[in-house]
Amino acid sequence: MSEGARLAEAGPRVRPPESAQGPVEGPVRTCVGCRARGHRSTLLRVVVADEGDHVAVVDRMRTRPGRGAWLHDDLKCLELAERRRAFTRALRTEALDTSRLRGEVERGGAAGSRS
Repeated sequence: MSEGARLAEAGPRVRPPESAQGPVEGPVRTCVGCRARGHRSTLLRVVVADEGDHVAVVDRMRTRPGRGAWLHDDLKCLELAERRRAFTRALRTEALDTSRLRGEVERGGAAGSRS
């Protein structure tokens, strides 16, 4: 039985698996703001600066320990994530100060600058 025939028998609510959309090259992550999927290289990794601070910062090298949330380098995505409280959920922490993160996103180019 072909995959299309099997899905047709399952009913109208079944979506084809994402692998059917074509091969994906490299790691794929989901933006916590807009919930769109994108390549890891196009998203910023956001982490908590230190345990006691509760300050969200960009992990430019993408190597800091702990949980990370992924975000497009776009102010609209940041605002959506703040409004939905996505950072506190994704990072499993209390309320976060995102002012430093907002400053980096407003300056732009944070995704490409790895130091």
